[in-house]
Amino acid sequence: MLPESGDIAWVEFDPVLGTEQAGRRPALVLSDRAYHEVSRRSVVCPITSRAKPWSFNVLLPEGLKITGVVLVDQVRSIDREHRMFGVIDRAPDRVLQDVRGVLVALLGLEAVSTAPGAPP
Repeated sequence: MLPESGDIAWVEFDPVLGTEQAGRRPALVLSDRAYHEVSRRSVVCPITSRAKPWSFNVLLPEGLKITGVVLVDQVRSIDREHRMFGVIDRAPDRVLQDVRGVLVALLGLEAVSTAPGAPP
């Protein structure tokens, strides 16, 4: 089964280096189904229950099977076959919108108005 953007799935992040988020933990899937249909990878952000006040974290709302915050600054592309172990839950659309908004700020994408190769 291919994950959808907004799904929360178990992901194995090891091996890691330095301050990268480690271990098997939930992660929010950011990439969409169209990408998953042509690639074995998914773009994800890890989730932790040990939240620190940080402007790049997005809080998960109550009522989900997983509690904690999405670590947006730890965004990562993973091989689903080797690192993803099933979908746990689905985040509300608002969480996905907030995560994408943080990514725009984090990566300085406000000035990008078109896709590469697209006419201006």
